[in-house]
Amino acid sequence: MGRQADLSEFHIATIMSSSALIFAFGTNVWSKVAKRAGFKRILMVGLTGYSLGTFAFASTWMAGFSGLISGTNLFLALLISRSLQSTIMSATPPSAVGYAVAISTPQNRVSAISKVTSASNVGQIFGPAYAGLLVGFGLIAPLYSIVLLTLLALTLVYFKLPVLPPLSKQQTAVHKSEDNQAPTKVPYVFVAACICVFCAMAMMQQSLGFFFIDFYHYSPVEAARQVGFAMMVSAGASLTAQFGWVQRGRVSKETMISLALPILSLAYLLLFLQHSLFVLYGAMILMGLGMGMAYPSLAAAATTYCAPSQQATITGLITATTAMGYVIGPPLAAVIYQVNIALPFAVASVLIALTTCVVYITLQRASRRE
Repeated sequence: MGRQADLSEFHIATIMSSSALIFAFGTNVWSKVAKRAGFKRILMVGLTGYSLGTFAFASTWMAGFSGLISGTNLFLALLISRSLQSTIMSATPPSAVGYAVAISTPQNRVSAISKVTSASNVGQIFGPAYAGLLVGFGLIAPLYSIVLLTLLALTLVYFKLPVLPPLSKQQTAVHKSEDNQAPTKVPYVFVAACICVFCAMAMMQQSLGFFFIDFYHYSPVEAARQVGFAMMVSAGASLTAQFGWVQRGRVSKETMISLALPILSLAYLLLFLQHSLFVLYGAMILMGLGMGMAYPSLAAAATTYCAPSQQATITGLITATTAMGYVIGPPLAAVIYQVNIALPFAVASVLIALTTCVVYITLQRASRRE
């Protein structure tokens, strides 16, 4: 879409990064609000904001494609509409994950969080294929379709999701005997690891569409379809991992973390080295397997190793990690893409490799303390 509207890689990276920064702050704020006001109510606020914001964002693109606005004015309009969208839609993830954490025990928390993330993977499987069909009617058609799907989700939440008491009321009795448990820095290591995981993912997503255009010489529409198919393949692998063993609870979260991060590092390395679509899609499959295990296990570790007084803060941070990664990843990828179009994949691989080392050391120290 950026190429079609004559916007540069830096314009697209700035839009993604700025909205992600607002999203990161928003999830932390909304996490605390949801704790007091209740998860269902704030989830509905987030979905409503997503619907309205997506409609405004799509309409801005339409104005750009039709020539009503262009250049800097188009960029600023997209930046503002996307940022306003992020302000309200950032209520959705902490409400969904917080709901899952609230109804789960530490023993089945990986499975509970995995159910939330596997729902996202289902969307990533069907969404790209659906968008690939709609993109024939124009690059803007999938965005307007999202509005209808989100309104459907809002309706389902309103009628089907049970109301939980605010988390602050739920935890009052439980935590009275645990108030003396000292806060710990261990969960912040897992939060930082999640940020690195999503930063690498953001670098890949920022670069992959342009890579298809510049390396394989696809048109913007063809590149959009290829990116959609690649993400669909990755999401399918992620869903297989989550349904295959993550939700079964047969492997500990510590073991899954130790497996997932090296797999992710290898996937990005293969993207850097690939010279054929076969290897590229193989790397995307590995990436899906790694992501399917990484986020649920890291999120579960963060919420399990934290003190009760840290629960709301850590939940908010965990749900903000996607946005935090997208604050850093796109502009970094846009800069190094100018040096070498495959370099963002190599940097992502190194980042995950370093993250693997830090998390492994943290897990070893935590196990000794227990």
